[in-house]
Amino acid sequence: MLETKGSELRKNACISAKKQRHIFGFLNGVVDICEDIDAKIIGRVWTKGIAQPFDGTAVYTSSIQAICSYFHDYLTRQNDLGIVIADSRLKHLNTQVAHSIFTQKFKSSGDLYDRIVELPTFAHSDNHAGLQIADLLCSGIITPMAIHSYCREHIQSLHIRPGYEDIKTQFKDRVRNLQHRYQEINGRWRGGLTVSDAISHAGGALLFT
Repeated sequence: MLETKGSELRKNACISAKKQRHIFGFLNGVVDICEDIDAKIIGRVWTKGIAQPFDGTAVYTSSIQAICSYFHDYLTRQNDLGIVIADSRLKHLNTQVAHSIFTQKFKSSGDLYDRIVELPTFAHSDNHAGLQIADLLCSGIITPMAIHSYCREHIQSLHIRPGYEDIKTQFKDRVRNLQHRYQEINGRWRGGLTVSDAISHAGGALLFT
């Protein structure tokens, strides 16, 4: 059986009202699963600058460190332990990401993620239901939400489709409520979906408004 990819769903949701109804029904079912098991969403959204260099290594490594930090906070509040399973890329790219967590776990000052019991594990989504759900959420829902929020007024591209507004309208409230967000002692909010917008430097709240 072929894996259903979020990128195909978001594209097909823009073809016709009939396809959109079917795809929204499917994606609402995915979100239902997440709500039923009290799953939480954390992540980083990056909007590349126009004609600006993009340091993929720095983006991936800082993102996984942020995600592990948010996940560690969640585990602390749940008094639990956990592991990180990431979608595999190329071996040397996986190694860079894992090493960035290694440096944080084995600092001389102590383990920053002592509730995460191992370095990130890399797997292929066609073998893991959890990675498939993550792909459907990220590629099928969050990516079109981000494109509509941060790119449509600045870029003309075949990747910017009018139907993405419908996806955002349909799912923004449910995605917002699934986030794991928390407040630090200094009052700063952390976690959930954080945004780095190199085009107009808009804040993360725009993703949901």
